[in-house]
Amino acid sequence: MPGPEPAPEDGAGATGGTADGGAEAVGGPPPYPPAPWRFRGHLWAAVLPVRDRLPVPADLRPLGSPFRLAVGLVRYREGTLRYDELALGPLVRRGRRAGLLIDRIWVDDAVSVRGGRDIWGLPKEPAEFEWSGRSVRVRDRDGPVAELSFGPGRPARLALPSVPLPLPGFSGSAGRRLFVPGRLVGTVRPETMTVLSWSDRLPRPARTTTRLSVAVRPFRMTVPGPVRC
Repeated sequence: MPGPEPAPEDGAGATGGTADGGAEAVGGPPPYPPAPWRFRGHLWAAVLPVRDRLPVPADLRPLGSPFRLAVGLVRYREGTLRYDELALGPLVRRGRRAGLLIDRIWVDDAVSVRGGRDIWGLPKEPAEFEWSGRSVRVRDRDGPVAELSFGPGRPARLALPSVPLPLPGFSGSAGRRLFVPGRLVGTVRPETMTVLSWSDRLPRPARTTTRLSVAVRPFRMTVPGPVRC
């Protein structure tokens, strides 16, 4: 199976968007589209072992090992908005609901920053994404965040069809916890993710290769408004 080709259509090494959070709107409608947001694009998801136990708020419980950090990288190429995104956090549960607690998240679009904060309570931060071949560097106002590379995984024995998948996540804080019942349809591919560099502002990785990683490309995604837990 060929490896991913995450370079942007407008040329390798391009940097998407700006690293500012955008301006406040004065009166009128919100400066971002209402939920749901709908997209088409490419997604890479992985579980990275870390050295220290990941903190989990008291109203949530760890799902699996508390020493595993979920890493999600998304290229939203068509739809409501067009931007790149890196999200990190532990996998958690609350009652019968389970998903990613979105602890840190960076995007390269000011409208997405504002909409993500206001609609879903996501701690979105502005950043720059620089793609080169099969790798990407992410940088925010405080400096480098991470550099990740991608490669082909073990070939699947059978051609995998496009399938519907849940994409659940938690945001907000204790007492104001929100659940985001995202969903997507796409083709799951075995692909690797390797950490080339990693900021000391992030949980310390125990290894540079992820324990479990897949790509979903292409996908169709719907992110509805959040549900109060």
